[in-house]
Amino acid sequence: MNDADHEISDQLVRAQREQIGTNVLQRQKLERPTIHYTELPEDRSNSPIAREWNFYRHEVGRLLTEGNEGRWVLIHGEEIIGIWDTEEEANHLRLDRFFMQHVLMKRILEWEPVVRGGGYDRQWR
Repeated sequence: MNDADHEISDQLVRAQREQIGTNVLQRQKLERPTIHYTELPEDRSNSPIAREWNFYRHEVGRLLTEGNEGRWVLIHGEEIIGIWDTEEEANHLRLDRFFMQHVLMKRILEWEPVVRGGGYDRQWR
């Protein structure tokens, strides 16, 4: 290889490294922020499922310890109705037994994705 070939090779390597670095940065930006289950906030609102959410917060550590991460839990009041492997299974029972009632159907996760909303204080025309 002559000097010109080395120069072109070096340019290609630099370009690939820059592209790889850009892809890594883009992927990091796309990853959703998460929060550990021990930091889940208490629901102090008058939400119809606030009671179920707060019960889930107290039980999630035990559910994770029992190996239920990734499974779906159905909570009514302060009672765990059941735990299923798929969302569809949990939803089937929810619709069968609790149609039009307030229940919490939730995936059991150690690291919860942070869901951000906005615009609730905006006035729309």
